[in-house]
Amino acid sequence: MSGETIMKMKRSKGTKKNKKYADAILVSDLHLTDRTPVSRVDDYLAAQIKKLNFLQSLQKENDNCPVLCAGDVFSYWKASPWLCSIAFENLPSNFVTIPGNHDLPMHSVGNYKKSALSLIDFVMDDFCVLGGENKNSHTINNMTVIGVAYGEFEGYKDSEFRFLDGVDGRKILMLHELIWPGNRPAWDKTGYSDLELLKKLHKHFDLILTGHNHTGFVKEYKNTVLVNPGSMLRITADQINDQPCCYLYFAKDNEVEPVNFPIKAGVHNTDHIDRKKERENRAVAYIERINRDKENIETDLSFRGNLEAFFKENKTPKKVRELIWENMEAEI
Repeated sequence: MSGETIMKMKRSKGTKKNKKYADAILVSDLHLTDRTPVSRVDDYLAAQIKKLNFLQSLQKENDNCPVLCAGDVFSYWKASPWLCSIAFENLPSNFVTIPGNHDLPMHSVGNYKKSALSLIDFVMDDFCVLGGENKNSHTINNMTVIGVAYGEFEGYKDSEFRFLDGVDGRKILMLHELIWPGNRPAWDKTGYSDLELLKKLHKHFDLILTGHNHTGFVKEYKNTVLVNPGSMLRITADQINDQPCCYLYFAKDNEVEPVNFPIKAGVHNTDHIDRKKERENRAVAYIERINRDKENIETDLSFRGNLEAFFKENKTPKKVRELIWENMEAEI
């Protein structure tokens, strides 16, 4: 997590009798799939079910509070019937979510009805999708939750949230947009950093729950808390050292507490990354060699002709030829 992260921890003490229950569990980017990611060497489906069962148990421990998910329940909008049945059997009840980019055909909310998420919403009790069709708000446990589907946030004007000013209880916004912890990259001209989003919306919301960025972080500004839980599973090899977690939300004090998902060591294989690096290094060395030699090419032949002759003589693969031509176009 970022060094700038500000997190208020609430630790429950005492016996089960005086336990303080959370008002909601915060999660995002479940990315349920029946396809094993290239770096995973374990039973990935079993790992996903284990995480969902953990959420179910955590929910029961907290008086069956709602689970709020900031999008990407599925890794692919056209989930198989088998995966849909697994989701139906293992997703927690009292589940509120929004469509993420992976949940939507062509990443468009206009195609929501074609998605597996729409099917789950139709057949599963206590499952609510906000922003998928016409409904974008849900009230539960004296909390008003507003949901905005992926790609729809830029269409919202600040004035559209002002109706919340007269609403009692906590106000929560769920977004599936790429929010950056700390500084926003210079190339992202339309996105938001965590602080930029908080400054824009803190007057309307007590809690902002975001998804899409698979790295977890928490930020607070003027009594409004932004929580980006990150992905539920370590999907890619660069997440080997991550600790996926969800958050307990305590509405009275507007505070959150992280709860780690159970994980196992040794479930990732990085051989494919090493092979890719080797290929890239060979290509770079090849290009450098060509660049060093081009001054020695005989003047009675064009440089391009000599290069073509070199390719034929050395039976250079097509992909390597294309990479070299691309590099040479930039160099010449």
